[in-house]
Amino acid sequence: MNILTKRPILVLPVIILGTLSLLFFGALLPDVIPSVISPALTGNDFVDAKLKYQLVTFGIALLVLAITYALAPQNTRRFYKLGNLNAPAGPINWLGIKSSDTWKTVGRSFAVIVSLATGAFVYFNVARGQSIAPQNLGLLPFILVLSAMNAFTEEAITRLSVVTALDGILSRPAIYIVSALIFGIPHYFGVPGGILGSLMAGFLGWLLAKSIAETEGVFWAWFIHFTQDVIIFTGLFLVAL
Repeated sequence: MNILTKRPILVLPVIILGTLSLLFFGALLPDVIPSVISPALTGNDFVDAKLKYQLVTFGIALLVLAITYALAPQNTRRFYKLGNLNAPAGPINWLGIKSSDTWKTVGRSFAVIVSLATGAFVYFNVARGQSIAPQNLGLLPFILVLSAMNAFTEEAITRLSVVTALDGILSRPAIYIVSALIFGIPHYFGVPGGILGSLMAGFLGWLLAKSIAETEGVFWAWFIHFTQDVIIFTGLFLVAL
């Protein structure tokens, strides 16, 4: 059967539109959502804007997941869960992942390694020399809320839906590359940004798509992404508050 006749492939345009909406509202026109949704949520303009963005894009993520479910119901039953956290990890020699490794080991290791790389990038490019005024310290718990929501939204749109829609249609290495491109290219305009930020995000997209496919679940992808977002939002709070 020709690939274009397979229904799940129709999810790809939806995923791309969902990804473009994140770029549109987050980097290109960040003031659109706050200006449309007027009630204040926290009394801080920066935190309000971030929360409103997360609420709107969370809804977009749920819509993408629902469309993916409608077009690829069998795969959603496999992947729409936390997954086997201790599943075998496919070996990758250049990353030091051996055939005996499991995602429990790989997931924890890469959560630390990628966090160190992200932390160094954010510190030297965003947070160095910055400080938070004492009256704003009470807003720091929002970092965890924003990080958890953002990690779920971006994983749902650029990873979970990609793997769910394409598994069984494309080879898994090809799926990982699709996810890397969808996630990496828009990060040129994000944080971390530029070519280096794009490459870092692309690698993360590739790795986390692999985790979803091999564990048949989203936990490690969400958790590793969440740890990066905690670091990134901390840097943003240092600059903006």
